[in-house]
Amino acid sequence: MQLRTDIDFYEQRFLMFVLDQIAHDLERDGKDVIRMTLGKSELPLHPRIVAAMKEALEDFGLSSQVFPAGLPELKDKLSEYYRKRYDVDIPARRFIIGAGTSSIFRNLFQLLLKEEDEVLLPSPYYSLYRFSALLAGVKIRYYRIDPDTMAVDMQSFRENVTPRTRVVVINSPGNPLGNIVSRDEMLEMDAIVNGQAVIVHDEIYGNMSFDSESFSSVQLRGARSDFITTNAFSKGYRMYARRVGYCIVPEPLIEPMTVVQHHTMLTVDPVVQHGAIAALDLPDEVGQLADLYRDRRDYTVERFKSVPDVKVNRSHGSFYITMDCSVYMNRHGMETSLELATRIIESTGVATVPGSDFGMPESLRLSFSSSKYKEGIDRLAAFFIR
Repeated sequence: MQLRTDIDFYEQRFLMFVLDQIAHDLERDGKDVIRMTLGKSELPLHPRIVAAMKEALEDFGLSSQVFPAGLPELKDKLSEYYRKRYDVDIPARRFIIGAGTSSIFRNLFQLLLKEEDEVLLPSPYYSLYRFSALLAGVKIRYYRIDPDTMAVDMQSFRENVTPRTRVVVINSPGNPLGNIVSRDEMLEMDAIVNGQAVIVHDEIYGNMSFDSESFSSVQLRGARSDFITTNAFSKGYRMYARRVGYCIVPEPLIEPMTVVQHHTMLTVDPVVQHGAIAALDLPDEVGQLADLYRDRRDYTVERFKSVPDVKVNRSHGSFYITMDCSVYMNRHGMETSLELATRIIESTGVATVPGSDFGMPESLRLSFSSSKYKEGIDRLAAFFIR
């Protein structure tokens, strides 16, 4: 069989899942493993979310609802949530519900891009953006996020907006760096784009900030460009495997996105959508998780102050922290972050994510979401100083 694509699917593997599979196999063999791979909280769902899903599951009328763009009740609830949190009036019809945000990005790129177009992504990036662009067959350009200052490199942004740029992605708080794009930065990026491209703001970690509140694109006034906002319930509300995400789209995109879902998804499970409705009434859940992960961020930064050859990039949000291991890798003759991550899990039982997943070929990404996180950091520190 010959695939009608030039994508090398082996090279495009999401190495996060490769390492997570290694961790699973080791655990099955009775090994003591600490997973710092998936952005999936170690904490269980809130009982009220579980109760809402159980009630919907046991009620055939609720569990058999089919709405390709999402349950009207959830769309209404999201409209109310954004009104309360950000003081913005977004009609419920502009919310399109998906199974997480991954398929939403794929669909948006298919609708907004043609083969001769360009997409502009942050570097480092979340691999979904790059893979969605590869599927769309468009040229990919990058603008730089400075890992030291966590600021957008506006010169690189300006240089990579071309007449063919049609989609720009902002990820804030960012994965993997944990950077936060400020209001002023977002306004400057909008001014540079000047309406020639759609700007997609992925704010899936918008409720996971450690030092100050993150800024949402829905708060912008007088933007020159069309903005799309994406978010999900998988992070702050810990519904990772329950797969409820959404995007907020301009009026002209409501019908195209809905019709795409008519044919490709039909409906998101209504049971989990009822869980999402319940989640929106639990703001304290989000705050407690942010406190927990801020403490783990601080522990990592402090613990690695005395570790040579490794530089920790202090994240300001999200579920992650990254480590620049270039000096260590050069000193020990390692060519790839996959090789480094493999050696680490084999010798310490700690599963990390190779930075090459995100355009950081000499780095590692660690997820805060392990109940044994601090022990894992201690094992990593011992590995690097031995």
